[in-house]
Amino acid sequence: MIDKIKMICFVLVFGVFWASALVAVDTITGPRIEKYLLEKKRKKVLEALVIPYEADTIEEIFTTNVKAEEIDGKTIYTAEDGSIAFEFAGPASQGPMSGIIALSQDKEAIKGIAIIQQSETPGLGSRVLAADNLINFRGKKVVPELLIVAAGTASADNEVDAITGATLTSKALEKNINKNVKDTKTLIGQ
Repeated sequence: MIDKIKMICFVLVFGVFWASALVAVDTITGPRIEKYLLEKKRKKVLEALVIPYEADTIEEIFTTNVKAEEIDGKTIYTAEDGSIAFEFAGPASQGPMSGIIALSQDKEAIKGIAIIQQSETPGLGSRVLAADNLINFRGKKVVPELLIVAAGTASADNEVDAITGATLTSKALEKNINKNVKDTKTLIGQ
């Protein structure tokens, strides 16, 4: 009986110790993680809006050049030139993708796209979401909708060449862009 009481006491002390340690670690790291995530999002907004920054000036450049406004639970980032940016999220080929889409002043063309999170196959689907490929979307019309077409065939203002071998990711990106642009334009009354 005494051995059982000792074991129960040991387990309780051990449990309280580790629970306290976890709370302490969360208390210490929680604000740092929040700060990191906020800085990461602001960096992606600046990238999508094509506003240059240095690593140590993200906060200053963001607060000087971008105004954030909450509309029905969605944050719309407006740059000084009237272009807007907003978060998008949706399914991709291998899992969810999320990022920031920026639209031109007239809200009819893509100004830039920056990916926050994706889990596509390295070397295939991930190439579609790489920054050097997303540059190809700049200036492309989203009216009536953006189209990702077979590699080498893009000719219209709203067409972007797909990457061969990454059709599913390309189509998922196309669908996510069109849906989120349409929803956001409706939200802001465009």
